Amino acid sequence: MTGAIGDGRTGWTAPGRAALYWATAVLGVVGGFASWQLLWLATEEATRGATPDRSGPNPNTGMGLTGLAVGHVVGLVLLVLVALGARRDARSAAWFAGVALVVDSLVGLAFSLALTGGEVVVPWPQRPYQP
Repeated sequence: MTGAIGDGRTGWTAPGRAALYWATAVLGVVGGFASWQLLWLATEEATRGATPDRSGPNPNTGMGLTGLAVGHVVGLVLLVLVALGARRDARSAAWFAGVALVVDSLVGLAFSLALTGGEVVVPWPQRPYQP
């Protein structure tokens, strides 16, 4: 089956472009992890403040969710652009990009949960310090 990538029997345009797409998809795990970590770090930073009134919602959740959304949109755009160059059909490129984004995000979330002890956001208000 050597040479099948570029000879019209598959949806890939060229072996180099297919490799670039797969490398981009694999590196997307780093972006997914960073997006989920930004959400956790934004809420964690808010719990360190010296705010006397901690009865309301975590104030940095909006910033963390914005970072999560922006990270995923940038990742999707990048994956779609690379997939459009690597796939013969635009619909196929969109599917490949979408599936890669979901997988990257879920793997990144799993790594983030492992690092943060299973928390997506830091609970608010923070539990009082017990010496």
